[in-house]
Amino acid sequence: MKKILIIEDDSAIVDIYKIIFKKASFEAEFMSSGQEAMDRIKAFVEDESQVKPDVVLLDLILPDMNGIEVLKAIRNTSATKDIIVFILTNQEKTQLTELSEARPDKIIIKANTSPTQLLEIIEKQLQ
Repeated sequence: MKKILIIEDDSAIVDIYKIIFKKASFEAEFMSSGQEAMDRIKAFVEDESQVKPDVVLLDLILPDMNGIEVLKAIRNTSATKDIIVFILTNQEKTQLTELSEARPDKIIIKANTSPTQLLEIIEKQLQ
């Protein structure tokens, strides 16, 4: 079973993702803050037996920090640096220049991507 970590603070979006990923037989773990994500990254380092996610879906605008900080932490940690990370945002790409330095695998504009399309993108990436 593929594992997905979703860092998203919008509860309506989370509810939709819970349904769609469960139907697609993904094991999904949800977090609503950057600090929760940072703690999870730290846990992967401290306990190598933990199963890492195949994909991380990361919202850029979180209540406590910018998602770019979380992405940089993922990329700068040896235990997590190779995890596929998709940025979920409604910001236009022209505003995301700092993001390219942090090396996301894909930037997905939420308003332009249905949950079904998102699932298809993830499944294609994992083939």
